[in-house]
Amino acid sequence: MSDIPDMEFAKDLFETYRQMMYNTAFGILRNKADAEDIVQNAFLWVINNLDKIMQIPYNERVFYFATIIEHTSINFINKHKRHPIEDIDEHRDIASNCSIEDKVDENIMIEEIECALEELSDRDYSIMYLYAFKQMKPKEIAKALDISEKNIRVYIKIARERLIKILRQRGFYYDI
Repeated sequence: MSDIPDMEFAKDLFETYRQMMYNTAFGILRNKADAEDIVQNAFLWVINNLDKIMQIPYNERVFYFATIIEHTSINFINKHKRHPIEDIDEHRDIASNCSIEDKVDENIMIEEIECALEELSDRDYSIMYLYAFKQMKPKEIAKALDISEKNIRVYIKIARERLIKILRQRGFYYDI
């Protein structure tokens, strides 16, 4: 690929979405090295499919890249379930201060939040998903959704309050 504009476009994509993609992969895999590998592999696919990416509207790309990473991470997990590999990080996790009960509680909390998100409006859902699960900053969300950062901060506050209300109605008292 020797076309300079395409390479500039690829570089811009990498700079714009790299951190979000890493955060997403790490959130799923809980392994730094694997998350970095997933991001690298995903960007190799992106580079080979720049023509498809260029056709995606700017404000929808963040969802597209998040989906790529989620699917790539899940495929990675499924592949390693079929062919387990000893990993030193797994042994470190066993020795860590986190108990199995804490990890189960965290998974339950995440599932409850995901279910509660479904009850929000589409706008609130999108914003809270990016904010809470993708760990994007308000500035990044504003850029991705083409909404002013000031409005995004207000929307986050409102959506957060609505989400907390839904969770409390279900008997959960998480701080989001």
